[in-house]
Amino acid sequence: MHNIYLCMYYFHIPFTYGIYKLSHNATNNYEKVRETIKEYINCEKNDNIIFTNGSTYGLNVVCKMMIEEIIKKEEDEIYLSYMEHHSNIIPWQEYINKEKKGRIKYVPLNKSGYINIKKLISNMNINTKVISICHASNVIGNIQNIEKIIKKIKNVYPHIIIIIDASQSFAHIKYDIKKMKKNKSCPDILITSGHKFCASLGTGFIFINKELSSKYKFKPLLYGSNIITNVSKYKSKFVTSLSELLETGTQNIPGILSMGISLEFFKKINWNYVYQYEMYLYDLFIYYMNKYMKNHFVQLPNLNLSYKKENINYKSHMQTHPSVHKYNDEQNFTNDHNITQSKQTKSIHSQHDTFKIYTHDTRKYGLKKIGILPLWSNTFSSFDLVTFLDFKNICIRAGHHCASLLHKYYLKVPDTSRISIYFYNTPQEIKYLAQQIASTSFMLNEMKNEK
Repeated sequence: MHNIYLCMYYFHIPFTYGIYKLSHNATNNYEKVRETIKEYINCEKNDNIIFTNGSTYGLNVVCKMMIEEIIKKEEDEIYLSYMEHHSNIIPWQEYINKEKKGRIKYVPLNKSGYINIKKLISNMNINTKVISICHASNVIGNIQNIEKIIKKIKNVYPHIIIIIDASQSFAHIKYDIKKMKKNKSCPDILITSGHKFCASLGTGFIFINKELSSKYKFKPLLYGSNIITNVSKYKSKFVTSLSELLETGTQNIPGILSMGISLEFFKKINWNYVYQYEMYLYDLFIYYMNKYMKNHFVQLPNLNLSYKKENINYKSHMQTHPSVHKYNDEQNFTNDHNITQSKQTKSIHSQHDTFKIYTHDTRKYGLKKIGILPLWSNTFSSFDLVTFLDFKNICIRAGHHCASLLHKYYLKVPDTSRISIYFYNTPQEIKYLAQQIASTSFMLNEMKNEK
């Protein structure tokens, strides 16, 4: 239904919160998206859903709320992690420096890039007020066990407010807030961006637990517009509804309607199937990279772990997914005789064996992640790789991906190229991607050695 509302909006271009019919309809459709989100994440009616223009705005809003209401003393602690997007680091730094209260500490990570829960809790104390972490890394793709983390923290320190940046995870993981509350593993705040789950750019929302919003009196980030109930010459009064208080100004109504459209589609998806298909493509990429690049492809970290690979029914995916008709049995995945390397690639293979392409792959140890892999080389920059791949009509990003601390302190490289796989990708695209990464990498290495 939301797609009809979106078409109606563009046809009539109404504003919300007017009393005429077009505006009244636009308001109803706008509010229906809020209800769609609540239904999709299965939260309670009096929990708060606040529309934003994305996670950066959402994280800034939440940071300001915490600094004003929760962080009272210089020794109050905010825990972040090295995996965080800059939007979950810089606002804390700026507000702490400005207000002269609070201090940042960093969550301990193990060698595989997952939070060391035992060490984290042992580091916390009565001064720890907030922990703000991402559910999944936008660079290495690790999915943190947030339910376990939240439950263990709340059992020891129930006063700590837990903020989850779900920007990267929301499109891959189905959240059930009521179930999480029942298990005492629910975050106090959850933030995501709409474009990450196939909605329009410039959209997103914040979930705020009703227990948190009833305990504290939060203030808006911006003033004016519809948050006012009374304006006098020198003082004004504001609405008490948190969603109204934080949705200042004219909202991106068509963008918000697009979130409703995306979530209506997502409701029809079998998420176990989607995740397994995503991991099938992930494994396929690793397989082809190993095949084309041989010992030039290195999967990090090297851990002393053993694991039994999860039993994914690839055959089931191939029978039901229209894009994988070419791969009509499981044997093709492990023994594809149709793959051939070019003569140029074969000849280069025998030269310059010190050249490597690295990735961070914790899935080989059975650890859960989304379809994201970083790539980097010891002989050329990620920007060179991405530039040449663009000529092959391959669109991947290069840089620190707004996660400088992860690159500096965990990966210990300045930049990476990032592969991001989702349910709209096909095995043919994955094969082509690996082929072109391999051939381009060998070419770049050859160019360097010719200098």
